[in-house]
Amino acid sequence: MRYSGQVWWLMKIRWAFIGILGLLGLGLWACTQPAGEGPGLAPMSAKPQEARRYLVVFRAETLPAGARAWAEGQGARVLKALEPIGTLVVQASPQAAQRLARDPRVLSVGVEHRYALPKREMVLATEETYGAPTPADSLYRWQWDIRRIKAPEVWARIPLEAQAQATVAILDTGVMDNHPDLQGQIVDFVATNYCQEVGGPSATPSYPKYSLWIDFDRPIDPENLCTPAPSVMYEAHGTHVAGTVAARFGGGRVVGVAPGLRLAAYKVFDRIHYTVGNEEVDDVGAFDGPIFEAILDAAQKGYAVINMSLGGTLDTRNREDVAALVAWDRVMKYANQMGTVIVASAGNAGENANGVLVHIPSDLPTVISVSATGTATPLWQYPYPTPETLNAEPGQDVLAFYSNYGAAVDLAAPGGDCGLDENGVTWCARPSNERPAGWRYHLILSTVIVNETTPAYAWYAGTSMASPHVAAVAGLVKALHPTWTPGEVRAHLKATAENLGQRQLFGHGLVDADRAAR
Repeated sequence: MRYSGQVWWLMKIRWAFIGILGLLGLGLWACTQPAGEGPGLAPMSAKPQEARRYLVVFRAETLPAGARAWAEGQGARVLKALEPIGTLVVQASPQAAQRLARDPRVLSVGVEHRYALPKREMVLATEETYGAPTPADSLYRWQWDIRRIKAPEVWARIPLEAQAQATVAILDTGVMDNHPDLQGQIVDFVATNYCQEVGGPSATPSYPKYSLWIDFDRPIDPENLCTPAPSVMYEAHGTHVAGTVAARFGGGRVVGVAPGLRLAAYKVFDRIHYTVGNEEVDDVGAFDGPIFEAILDAAQKGYAVINMSLGGTLDTRNREDVAALVAWDRVMKYANQMGTVIVASAGNAGENANGVLVHIPSDLPTVISVSATGTATPLWQYPYPTPETLNAEPGQDVLAFYSNYGAAVDLAAPGGDCGLDENGVTWCARPSNERPAGWRYHLILSTVIVNETTPAYAWYAGTSMASPHVAAVAGLVKALHPTWTPGEVRAHLKATAENLGQRQLFGHGLVDADRAAR
C-alpha cells in the first residue's frame, strides 16, 4: 500500500523471517519476500470533524509564554510541550487546528506523522537447536561484521572501564534488559511513547512489551487513547540494535562492537491497530512527538551518542510535511548544540536519496547518515555447524541490495545481505528455498527477545543494523575524547574510515573502529 505525500518507514529490510531455536535458541530474521512499506500517516478517522494529532511549530525556537493555555483555549488538548524546539503536540479537530495555524506566532501546523515497521514473515525452525547461553560467547564466530570494522583490535587496547565513560542512547522499540548479553549494560530506562507500560523482571518502562494499543478503528477518545490489545506483542528490533552496540563479554553468546559502553534504552514506539479495506493491521509505529521528546531527554542528560535506526521520507513540496521538517531540523540542531552525536540509518528503499524527498533524520546535516554493506566473500559456502570463524575479506564490500544511497551518506557499515551467487547477483533475489543453506551467515547476528523469559539470538539485515556499528564507534571516540563536539566526532569518523570508493554509495568509507579509537 502506498499513500501519496506521506512518510514512509524505512527501518528494516523488506524481506524478513525469524526462526526461534530451542529454549534460548538461535533465531533468524532475514530476507524472504517483498513486503510493502507501512503507511506514514496513521489512518486517524473516517470523519473529518473528529480529532487528530498535530504538530504546532512556533516561529520562535522556544515555546512562547502561555503556549499550553493558549492552545487549550483554541479547543486543542496538549499532549506534549517540547519547549526547546518551540513545538506542541496537540490533539484537535481540523477546525481547531486551523484556528491554531492562524495565530501570527505560529510558523506551521501539520499532522503528526507515524512511522511503521514493514511486515515480517515468521518461520519456526527446529532442526538446528542450541543449548542455553554460556559465558563463552560461542556465537561470536558468526559475527563477521564485528571483525570487519576491526573492533577486536580496540578490545585489545582500550579497557572496558575506559569505554564505560560514554553512553549510547538507543531510540527504538525498547530493549530486553534481562537478556544475558545486556544485563548490567543499561543505565537508563525511558519511555516517551503514548501507551506507556512496564515489563520484564525489573518492571522497566522501556521494555519491548506491548499489551496496549492505539486502535484507529475506534473513535478517538482524548481521555483514553490507549486500550488493551487482545494479546501481548514483543518487538525485538531495539534489542538487536542494542546488542550490536554493547553486548557484553561473557554474558551470553554474542559480543557488541564496544562491550564496555553504557546504554540508555528509550521506547519511542506504540502498538497500533487499524483496518484498510479487508486488511487488519496489528503493528508498531513511532510518532513524531515521542521521538522528539526522547531526543531532547537524551541530549539534556548528556548522553554521548543517540542511535536512530529509524527514518522516513518527507516531501519538501508538501505543505503537510513542513511542520515536521522544521521540528526535525530543530531537534537535531538542539542535540548537536548539547554535544550529543546523532547516528541514523540511511533507509531501506534501495533508492537514490538525492532529490526533493528528504530522508529524515539521516539526511539532516547534523546527523551521521549510514548506508549498509554486505560482503562478496562467499560465507554461504561454509558448512554448518563449523568451528571456523567467518571473516569478510577487505576489498569485497558491496552495497547491500536494500540500502539507500546518495550524497547525504556519510559512512558505511555492515548491515547484512544474502551474499552473491556465481553471477554476482544477491541470493536475496531468489526465493529462500533456492538459496544455499549458509546464505544467512551474510546477515548480522545479535540479541533478540522472544518473550519475557526467553532471550534469543537472530540474524537481521538492514540499514538499522549498520547504524549501531557507527554509533558504537562514535561512543568509543567520545569516551576517549569527551570534550570533542559532535562536528569533531563526525569529521574524525570520516577521516579514519576505510576508503571503499564510490562516494555516493559508501560516503567516506567503512567505519574503522581501530583507527577511530586512537
